[in-house]
Amino acid sequence: MAGAAVLHTTGDHILSVTLNRPESLNALTPGQREDIIGLLSEASAAAEVRAVVITGTGRGFCAGADLRAAGPPGERLTGDVARTLRTGAQRLIAAVLDCEKPVIAAVNGTAAGLGAHLAFACDLVLAAESARFIEVFVRRGLVPDGGGAYLLPRLVGPQRAKELMFFGDALGAADAERLGLV
Repeated sequence: MAGAAVLHTTGDHILSVTLNRPESLNALTPGQREDIIGLLSEASAAAEVRAVVITGTGRGFCAGADLRAAGPPGERLTGDVARTLRTGAQRLIAAVLDCEKPVIAAVNGTAAGLGAHLAFACDLVLAAESARFIEVFVRRGLVPDGGGAYLLPRLVGPQRAKELMFFGDALGAADAERLGLV
């Protein structure tokens, strides 16, 4: 399992899920999303699992969706973008929110885009001093996906959420704690 993109172990009633692509700051591929969704579903049904911890290897928690993993652009059909969001990022965030066990994010570095939303969807967020949360969508001319526009206003209020989403500035662990995100 050393080469696996998602590592997982169960011990002391805790399912540990570790994103394992440190060379890309653990940017999520579609396959990794599916693996995490499956693990969360299994955790919900497993009596021996009482909590789930999600973290990342290396210096990043999760840099968001791996845009290179989608492959070269091809012919697009009407509804492709909405379908991709619904079956990808939104499905992952829904799996975290719907997990019947507490889900804890152990943010060890950069959590950007979908990676930040993955953390924000968790029941508890623990952040190392090196943690940074970044709403990168504005830097790419995109609307936040993966539940960010839903989650952030509920966590920090609408004005702070707009500030984070409109400017895309990195938010350090201390500031995230002050805002109540961690």
